[in-house]
Amino acid sequence: MSLRKHLNILDYAARFMLRRKGKNLATLLVFTLVVFMLASVVMMMGSLKKEAEETLALAPDITVQKIVAGRQGLVPLSYAARIEEIRGVSRVEPRVWGYYYDAVEDATYTILGVESLPFAVVEGSPPGEGEVAVGYAIAEKKRIRPGDRIILRDYRGNYVKFTVAGVFSSSSSLQSADIIAMPRATAREFFGIPPEVANDLAVYVANPAELTNIAYKISLALPDARVLTRAQIRETYDAIFGWRSGIFLASIIGALLAFAILVWDRASGLSAEEKREIGILKALGWSTGDVLEMRTYEGVLLALNSYLLGIILAYLHVYQLGAPLLKPVLLGWSTLYPSFELMPALSVEDLLLIFMVSVVPFLAAVVVPSWRASTVDPDEAMRGI
Repeated sequence: MSLRKHLNILDYAARFMLRRKGKNLATLLVFTLVVFMLASVVMMMGSLKKEAEETLALAPDITVQKIVAGRQGLVPLSYAARIEEIRGVSRVEPRVWGYYYDAVEDATYTILGVESLPFAVVEGSPPGEGEVAVGYAIAEKKRIRPGDRIILRDYRGNYVKFTVAGVFSSSSSLQSADIIAMPRATAREFFGIPPEVANDLAVYVANPAELTNIAYKISLALPDARVLTRAQIRETYDAIFGWRSGIFLASIIGALLAFAILVWDRASGLSAEEKREIGILKALGWSTGDVLEMRTYEGVLLALNSYLLGIILAYLHVYQLGAPLLKPVLLGWSTLYPSFELMPALSVEDLLLIFMVSVVPFLAAVVVPSWRASTVDPDEAMRGI
């Protein structure tokens, strides 16, 4: 009997909502829009942080750059020998890399000189002399496959033909999407980098507990060098992503204000018609608890439908469509990245956060004025007093 009573109250709450389709539909749309925007930002930020963590997993323990007049310059290889003398350093690897602007595609690539590929080759093989391996985004953009030719313009302005040996990717698309990998000697010749210098030095430490101490010793030995640990680079990623997400949240402040006004309108009280209906229900024998249960069901049905619909739309927007509304703000990279694939990284904590920010205040705004109205004398409520 008790279960049937609750089911009857739930059925009445659903019918009560259908009688006010216009008002509830407007509430549903605004609520869904707010959840959609909040969830989209949370999902994309989680994915970007996950991508950054996987990228940093392949990063060296310490990166050493030479600073000339406040800007990064080429670092002499003699610095590598001085760093190797520091106790606890297991290996120092000079790195050759640079940026390449493709005027045809209006995109910027990263050319990486390597001895062995840090990414898994999906098709083809690692590049040899006169060959390159390209990221999947470049392969899609230029419609090339292993065995095809790609023409790049070197620092002298000469056009150089390379054979595409392979298309590579990794567990993190952020790492490999815009990479063109070629042998290190070829990269030096392409950029005109002399053999006695490198772009930076990758330092690997035997004992991670000594990382901070070794970084400090390197900065003392090389006062004109910038010494970056993996933890510092991670903090930079977090700061950049957090700043960009803040910009987008500021841009949707209008929608958030609209939702706040909606909640305020709900919290300010019930309409005369709603109060009159509550009075009629109480006159028919409904208790205060029954009225509160009915209004709670109404709020829960509306809030959960909006919440679930907003989460589903945000998931499709971010992970299926590639977040076209967010990408220009949160990424801001070259036009190469419309095909950028985001890995799902939605946690239960994220879902609870969105739920607490959106659903809980709405339910409170529905139940509190209903409790106030349900405590009024039925005769006064029916007369609209």
